[in-house]
Amino acid sequence: MGNKRMVLPSKIKMRNLVQYRNLTDEEFDDKYGKIVLNVSPSMEFEKRIIKKLSEFEKDYDLNDLKINDMDTLRALVQAQISLEDYEQVLYKERSKEVSLDNIVMIDKIQKVMSDLRSDISSFQNDLKITRKFRKSDQETSVISFIESLKAKAKKFQESRNMWIFCSECHMLISTVWALYPSESKNKLRFVCNRPTETGVCGHVETVTTKELFENGGSNHPELMAEGLK
Repeated sequence: MGNKRMVLPSKIKMRNLVQYRNLTDEEFDDKYGKIVLNVSPSMEFEKRIIKKLSEFEKDYDLNDLKINDMDTLRALVQAQISLEDYEQVLYKERSKEVSLDNIVMIDKIQKVMSDLRSDISSFQNDLKITRKFRKSDQETSVISFIESLKAKAKKFQESRNMWIFCSECHMLISTVWALYPSESKNKLRFVCNRPTETGVCGHVETVTTKELFENGGSNHPELMAEGLK
């Protein structure tokens, strides 16, 4: 697959165009600069597409693809790149202090990512491309697969909310999410305000995010609903 080079418009040729002939050098430089700035982002995106297509050539058998299938492959690559970008945006949003605007934004981003994953799956089914297998790949595939599963499981575990219950009355006090849940210095302290016949429970619950993380996401995992464990 040949890589298409994208070049910036020639400054000399542009200077000789009718619409620019009467401009001063300063005015023309300003116009040209704006044109270059507008072209650069699309060039950068095109470079990412070309790189991703090259990776597909190495890992997948594309010999049987028809000419019109290449458009579908390009759409698949664009969707994958967009998904990668949205993952970065989602990570940054989740790192911010929680607010109503933040929650709404995260919900919208996750919806877009879900649609992109659906598009990617659809494109892959349409293309029906299969991976190339090399001897070295076969020898390491099982080990790599297991390591990949471990990494994904760890990432999923770290991304879950943690549930904190009152040890006295078993009331759910709070659900929290921590960017670094395994950090032992993250200490949480809550007072249970569940109404009782004599006033309120008043029990003080103190726990670290590391304890919650290592205990399955809760200080009392036995109190969590099955679907949350």
